[in-house]
Amino acid sequence: MKVRVLLFAVAAIASAGATAYLVQGWLNHQRAEFARSAKAPAQKPASTTVLVARRALPAGTFVKPEDVRWQPWPEGSIDGSYVRQGQRDLASFTGAVVRRGIVAGEPITDARVVKPGDRGFLAVVLSPGSRAVSVPVTASSAISGLVFPGDRVDLILSHRSAEAGAGRKAESILASETVLENVRVIAIDQSTDDQKGKAVAAVPKTATLEVTPRQAEMVMVAAELGKLAFSLRSLALPEETDIGGDAPAVDPDAAARGQTITHDIDVSRLIGESRKAAVVHLLRGSKAEVVK
Repeated sequence: MKVRVLLFAVAAIASAGATAYLVQGWLNHQRAEFARSAKAPAQKPASTTVLVARRALPAGTFVKPEDVRWQPWPEGSIDGSYVRQGQRDLASFTGAVVRRGIVAGEPITDARVVKPGDRGFLAVVLSPGSRAVSVPVTASSAISGLVFPGDRVDLILSHRSAEAGAGRKAESILASETVLENVRVIAIDQSTDDQKGKAVAAVPKTATLEVTPRQAEMVMVAAELGKLAFSLRSLALPEETDIGGDAPAVDPDAAARGQTITHDIDVSRLIGESRKAAVVHLLRGSKAEVVK
């Protein structure tokens, strides 16, 4: 009986020793693997560079080169509509208009923008509730072709009208008036590109303006009454009040009805002298009367 107990004790001790040896070997192996993985550089997931917005681009914004950039994007999460570097050039998106708002860092796709010449381009450029109306322009009325899309102008009408005074027949007078002020130019001829920044050789023939439905009717009537011309406004001082005393628009981005009228008599002293009323002395019996 004692021999059998002794054998069991020896077997148990041998088994425990073998187990401890195996556990120690496994721990050593794990430590070595951990040390190798810590020294080895981390494997970066494969990525591709795609076109994203550098800043938030609201709907209706003209895309400029500084508004977009290339950014690495995980290969596994790239949608087929994303624009990959090497497939397209940044210049292909310059001048496009954002159809729906794009947040900063969001990939830009063809479905989110509309380009000049595409169907519905002008409708995207217009502000909600606005209308586009075109007027003929010349070298002088369009400031020698130095008006570009995105500029703001005052629309001036020059025309003749008949005016009758007391005791005299009607005569033709020349006057000019500011029909609309702070009007946004959205296109010159068929170009909406505001990125060139230099005058073109050809003088434009038409200009497209952004106005309200009521103002569109006013522009059409004004074009029939006489000659239309632009007066370019400063972009640096949108709140500036005109010399003639015009009050700035309540909304700095909205066109407003003009306030000033200038007659030919206000410009020419010669016309003013010729229109001075003549004084006539009337003698009726014993009564004398002075009539202008």
